[in-house]
Amino acid sequence: MTDVSALGGIGEYGRNCFLVMDQATNTRIMLDCGVRNGNPEVYPPITETIAQSIQTVFISHVHNDHIGALPLLAQKGFTGDVWMSEASFRQLSAILGKWHDPLINNLHFRSFAKHTRGQAISFTEDFSITWGYSGHMLGSVWYSLQLREKSIFFSGDIVLSSPLLVTDMPDKDRYEYALIDSGHAAQIMPYKRSLTNILSAVNDSSEKYFLPITISGKTCDLLFSLFQALPDRPFFIDEPLYEHINSYLHYPDNLRPERRERLQAMLQSKRLAISRQFEGPGIYLLENKPEGCHEINTNLYQGIDSFFYKSHPDKQDLKTLIRKVFAKKYIFFHSKQHDLDHILQDLSQYNHP
Repeated sequence: MTDVSALGGIGEYGRNCFLVMDQATNTRIMLDCGVRNGNPEVYPPITETIAQSIQTVFISHVHNDHIGALPLLAQKGFTGDVWMSEASFRQLSAILGKWHDPLINNLHFRSFAKHTRGQAISFTEDFSITWGYSGHMLGSVWYSLQLREKSIFFSGDIVLSSPLLVTDMPDKDRYEYALIDSGHAAQIMPYKRSLTNILSAVNDSSEKYFLPITISGKTCDLLFSLFQALPDRPFFIDEPLYEHINSYLHYPDNLRPERRERLQAMLQSKRLAISRQFEGPGIYLLENKPEGCHEINTNLYQGIDSFFYKSHPDKQDLKTLIRKVFAKKYIFFHSKQHDLDHILQDLSQYNHP
């Protein structure tokens, strides 16, 4: 018998953490181990029994709502392997230093070799896993698990059409379970419409416009897209963002090949500058708002005319995903409960081909 249970992530935005248990193969693994961001953070209910019974953890990407409970997992006694992509592994060192928990050293962090992308990797005679890029951020991946004759798909956070990052799709299309990111599936916002809305709001070249950001795939996509669409405007960013998007060039397998030259050109352009305190008109993508800027909030959805820029599947993306990934049972995560209710009601009217 194969069972998937959620320790978080269902009916809430964050705390993504799932257990996969298969009696026939004696397999117990964890998919992501995150917290719900806030003050205080909210942790999944990981007990010593859970922590000490699982064999392996697979991480989709290194956002806090997918890895922030790893210190708790270590405190409860887990000492096994934690697997992720190479790009995620390289970003992890900066995060480990912020946790200030010596028990995290009991975990064994591992990265998949790049050449294993799309290939079945055997962990036991009865259990294998395949991974592919999910387009959400540098290093983010989905997983396809094979437990004898049973298959499980875990999308992690997924973006179907990032202008910079590759999104793979699994070869297999029939699963026992499919755990699918539905973070923005209560909305409809095509990327072209979103960019049109934002560009209409930053149309005065004599003004300063501020887009609040975090270091994420969404921010890198926005910077790249706006930079291409506004060829005569200066852009100002924080140094951590510059370093992060520059690191894309070190992972060409994760980067859309037709975008590489344009990305290099942007990073070398005099129109892109590390922000200082006093700057002139232009587009500011920063963590903190400078004085005298018009703010453009790309996180708040207020209808099809808003400046919202999605970083998860919207309603149409979700339908595309379930056409590709057919399962006997779906588990939708990363949506607040009222959005999840709306999503489930809408999808109940949808028949898989």
